[in-house]
Amino acid sequence: MSDHQADTPTQSEVTSTLAPHTTHKPIASFAGELLERWDSLIYAIVGVCFFLGAFCALGYTLWHFWVLIHALLVKTEGFDATNVAQAIIQLISDLLLVLIIMEVLGTVIHYLKSHATSLRPFLFIGIVSATRGILSIGARLSVGEGSTGGAFTNSMIELGVNAAVILALGLTLKLLGKLVGD
Repeated sequence: MSDHQADTPTQSEVTSTLAPHTTHKPIASFAGELLERWDSLIYAIVGVCFFLGAFCALGYTLWHFWVLIHALLVKTEGFDATNVAQAIIQLISDLLLVLIIMEVLGTVIHYLKSHATSLRPFLFIGIVSATRGILSIGARLSVGEGSTGGAFTNSMIELGVNAAVILALGLTLKLLGKLVGD
């Protein structure tokens, strides 16, 4: 036997040293598949809940808008344009909430299809949320709520922060779009 053959392990020696590891591989594989299925099941249940939540939120939004407009139309004291504007702003804000829910649902669907998450939907959610905040502040200020002293200053700071969030997330989205073709 040569020196080269004496230093290298034989096939039976290699197999016997790997044997303990291969017995755990089927268990790990089974556990991984089982947990992946349960993970997908949980995501599917959460997705259905988001869909039902968005559907209910949309129904409530339309019903609430109809109630507000109907109350304005049957009102005998006269037509108030401020209340109509308030109802429209509330409708848009509520619809943006539905869009936020749908973006989260889209993220769940994307995960179920590809088993990978993406940053882009969360950036959209942040932009829509900040836009909704700006609309909410605008609605409060348009009816005179919080238009005095410290409340007005706080509203302006909140508007500035929401605008900065929109700009920062928009810039991030633009830069991410150049880097990733998602």
